[in-house]
Amino acid sequence: MKVVNFWKTLFCSVLAITAFTACSDDDDNGYSGMPEITVNGGEVVTIAGKLAGGKLEQSVEVVSKGDWDLTFKNAGDSQWCTPSAMSGKTGTTTLTFTLGQATAERTAELTLTAYSTFEGIPLKREATIKVVQSDGDIPVGDALYSENCGTKVEKGTDGYWPYVDKFEGWTRGGSLDQSAVAYGGTDASVRNSGAAYQPSDSEKSEVSGAPYVYIGKTSAVFEIENINIGSNNNFTFTFTALDQEKYVSGAPVPAEINTSTVKLAVSIDGGTTYSPVAFTAKKVGTGNWSICTAEFKLPASASTDKISVRFNDYPFTGSSVDGHQGLRLDDFKLFAGGNGPELGGGVVEEYQKVTIDQIKSAGKFEVENATIVGVHQKGVLFAQNNNGTVNYILGFNNDWNTQTANPYIGDIDKTATVKGTSELRIDLYQFSSFEVTVGAASSLQLPAPATFDAAALSAYIASPGVYKYAKISGTLNIEQGASYNTYTIDVTGFSDKKIQIAYGLDSYFNGYADGDVVDVLGFALGYDSSKINIMLRSISKNTTTPAVEITTVPQQFAATSPVAQTLSYTVANTTADQVTFALEGTNADKFSLGTKTDNTIVVNAAGNNTTDAAYTANLVAKVAGVTLASVELKQSASNAKKYVPLAAAPADWSGEYVVGYPDGKVCYILKDKFSGATATRSTFTYDKLESPDFDETNIVYDASYKTITIAKIVGTDFYSIKYGDMYVGWTTSTKNSCEFSTTAPSSSTPDYQWTPTMVDGLIVLTCTTHEAGKANRTLQFNANSGQERFAIYASTQKSVMLYKLQ
Repeated sequence: MKVVNFWKTLFCSVLAITAFTACSDDDDNGYSGMPEITVNGGEVVTIAGKLAGGKLEQSVEVVSKGDWDLTFKNAGDSQWCTPSAMSGKTGTTTLTFTLGQATAERTAELTLTAYSTFEGIPLKREATIKVVQSDGDIPVGDALYSENCGTKVEKGTDGYWPYVDKFEGWTRGGSLDQSAVAYGGTDASVRNSGAAYQPSDSEKSEVSGAPYVYIGKTSAVFEIENINIGSNNNFTFTFTALDQEKYVSGAPVPAEINTSTVKLAVSIDGGTTYSPVAFTAKKVGTGNWSICTAEFKLPASASTDKISVRFNDYPFTGSSVDGHQGLRLDDFKLFAGGNGPELGGGVVEEYQKVTIDQIKSAGKFEVENATIVGVHQKGVLFAQNNNGTVNYILGFNNDWNTQTANPYIGDIDKTATVKGTSELRIDLYQFSSFEVTVGAASSLQLPAPATFDAAALSAYIASPGVYKYAKISGTLNIEQGASYNTYTIDVTGFSDKKIQIAYGLDSYFNGYADGDVVDVLGFALGYDSSKINIMLRSISKNTTTPAVEITTVPQQFAATSPVAQTLSYTVANTTADQVTFALEGTNADKFSLGTKTDNTIVVNAAGNNTTDAAYTANLVAKVAGVTLASVELKQSASNAKKYVPLAAAPADWSGEYVVGYPDGKVCYILKDKFSGATATRSTFTYDKLESPDFDETNIVYDASYKTITIAKIVGTDFYSIKYGDMYVGWTTSTKNSCEFSTTAPSSSTPDYQWTPTMVDGLIVLTCTTHEAGKANRTLQFNANSGQERFAIYASTQKSVMLYKLQ
């Protein structure tokens, strides 16, 4: 006999009836089906009022299928909390509440129950309303939306914390469905923190701790988009914050949180326009975190169930005194209820409309009627004729990291409106974040390009703070890379620094080969320590101008019994028989030339060097009497000094050292400041030593190379580093550059405190100051092609060695 489960049959029958009735119009009576009831679109809602009492502005929208009634969980609460109705019918009802006067915080919890029957079987569904009466700033009860940034975040393969739009650990909590919430912005990341940033026991009730959102730039923007608000129109938004002002003895010092710390704004139109919202802040407990509260209402005319929240304009200074070094935001919550003002109709982004020539500071600017005149993998160059002079500004986007990621590659010579945040980079203002609206073809006429010969290139390095349209003729060098190619230009008579095509697009070089003589039209984008950056506009082969390149780098000749060297060379737009070689310079007579072929020349030292000074001269290649290539020849002195590497960590590191990076048969040693002897912010240049200057262990040379002096800082376990008459330090605003000061470091100047250690046989010089959530900053050598320099890095570059005079 087959057994029928009565309850299963009943349940299926009810579902079938529900499906049918959901498609029909219900009248106020006789609803038959599964009951349903929501409050402001959810199962639970919390509303709040002040202790003074009175009718609450905030109401509750009840949507039900089935008649409903309202009951107090604690019957006594009905004496001070009076709903506008205690029961209702199927459909939509708006409930209001009137509160009596109170002297202390109290909460009433009410249960809404919707009823229906099926074949005499009663069915019901419930929802909850909480009414909080309090004068406190922080809402009590369930939040419509909440976000604590999850419980785990890891650095990417590039060693950096994920940007907010790449982070996958968001929680998207709340009493309403918040699955559609999206997180975005610019230069805002999600990070963990050290113990110094964790909440104290007294703060843990409000502060969840790491991860948190980190903002460390003035240009940074953090947006929370598509927050579900149901049918509510009156809100309280809270978040926790910690603003770091400086470090003292390695510990962060918090700055006061106020409306100058960061700007808060709310959008009701999907993020197109934002209205500013004021907030108040107070300390959570005995630690460094504050809780911030903002109250606001939707405009009466607004019709939306989504809002967006934005944080921006953090006044990052990187200063070690009364500055802003990094803002941490966490524990975002949106509550129904509040007594704030009505939002404005929306405030357009606060961009100042200017012309390009007026951008002479950091800020938010909008430029209309500009022209896109150049692009590379990561940027767009905008031009504009201002009073007869064409001015330029670069827009740079580091997230464009492939040959095709730049969306404006096909828009050269089109008009554009650009809005962005300007920052000073390598002596030039550029847009670090920007958006572009592209228009029709432009009528802008570029000026005649400046001729960048050797003299003009040297002059540009001396005063690089200008974008310049230029023509460069020289030899093209193509260095094949695993992920991208590097393109440089050699110009006759200019050999000190590189001329590099910045983030060159491979498509521009189709049909070109390494060693081609070319004419380049492009824009100088500044001088970044080791190279002049050129944004390429066009390139063509030069088939008439002779070119010679000496492709072998001469080795230094030994002081005694020097051995001849055979150097290779190449020619273009001429023939080898037209090339003549000569020796020039102070010690030209100390060297000799040997056999010349169509692609080699033999050189040697004329004899032994028995003096205390090295011999130097230049080997030059000429065509028709014009020098087209030159390399330096050098012979060691007879009594060269020897600097030996530290074999073990000394008990006291004090002393005078040459700083070097040994790399097999080559050693790169610290030389000069990139920005000149008096610069207060710079990285360091280098000299490349090979045999016999470097014997793969010791530095053996006779020149006057620069040294650093390491000394103990009185009253501390730290050391100072002195270069010339200036002390070397680092602050969070210097990026990878060093900071220099003539003031001797002390226990209260962590930016200039260093700790030397020996790790795997090399030296690690660690600065006390570092960025929260990132590795310590250390003095390292950047050995990447085209970026060679000594600077201060958090990422892994190359550890150095200290060499001491024997």
